Amino acid sequence: MFKGKFFKITYGIILVLVIIFLSGQVPYIMEPLSTVLSIIIVPLLLGGFFYYLLRPIVRFFTSKFKNKTVAVVVTCLLVIVFIAMIIFFGGSIIYNQIKELISYFSNNYELSYQETKESFNQMIEASNGRLDFLNKFNFQERISDFFQKVLAKISGYNYVGTFSSLTNLGTIAILIPFVIFYLLKDDKKIHKFLSVMLTRFSKWEKEDIDELLVKIDKVLADYIGSQLIVAIILGIIMFLGYLIISLPNAFALALIAMVTSLIPILGPTIGILPALFIALTIDFLMMVKVILVLSIAQYLEGNLVRPLAQGNKLDIHPLIILFIVLISVLLFGVLGALFAVPVYAVLREVIRTLVDFDIE
Repeated sequence: MFKGKFFKITYGIILVLVIIFLSGQVPYIMEPLSTVLSIIIVPLLLGGFFYYLLRPIVRFFTSKFKNKTVAVVVTCLLVIVFIAMIIFFGGSIIYNQIKELISYFSNNYELSYQETKESFNQMIEASNGRLDFLNKFNFQERISDFFQKVLAKISGYNYVGTFSSLTNLGTIAILIPFVIFYLLKDDKKIHKFLSVMLTRFSKWEKEDIDELLVKIDKVLADYIGSQLIVAIILGIIMFLGYLIISLPNAFALALIAMVTSLIPILGPTIGILPALFIALTIDFLMMVKVILVLSIAQYLEGNLVRPLAQGNKLDIHPLIILFIVLISVLLFGVLGALFAVPVYAVLREVIRTLVDFDIE
């Protein structure tokens, strides 16, 4: 009765979950294991991300130099020069903007909050009683409490603890360039190795494995490249919008919005929180302007930028992406949210291939 394929898979999943649960009850097993996994998985994930960004450049130089190793070295040198130029020419600007942003948060919050409250009350008084019902909702206090809780969460979050220690963080930072270099240099060898290993330990033919690996590679390349383009354009739109509404520290705030926009759906909303906090310290009208800028940016992203950059390459419904990102944030934090969608897309391709293989 319970000998079908479904029950065999279910038994296997239950067994794996029981082993994980029991292992979690033994700290001296799980703590070293989690440390080792973080040192291995994080460089591989970030290295893979940058691999797909730099691979088109490597392929261009390979066609010019006819030598892949030389092309990889030239690409890496160009990246180093690019980073050095950003640090040399823009580092002081970024540093000063972020420094001013922190100073603005710490020095102007209490005073500006009182000014915001007064201007809000003046707006209600000027309405001749039509907006008196707004006092019942205590908008100022609720918004203030919300941002205070957010700042407390951010300031109290153990960022270093994500990687167990500063030593592990340093190890990860050193490993990432090496991972990127060897992924760029030996990607065909890695593809061949995976193809041979999967063929040996599965019932599939080598051609089926190669086809699956090509599909996975295409999904990751399409997603990572297009998501970066979307994030950069969204950052530029936010920067221009902040300049138009005369929001202080526009460059630093747009930079935060650009980085968080690498996370689909929720990223732009998370990235606008610092801007909303600064707007709160100015006046209520500035908050409305910031929300308007975000609305325009989101509209342009959803109806113009993303369709042009991604098209229907992934064909994942936004509601599915939303739940995937939310679950990943809860389980794995920021890194989980960043890599949730490509991991889902890869698993979907694998499952589709498995289903097609069983049908045939």
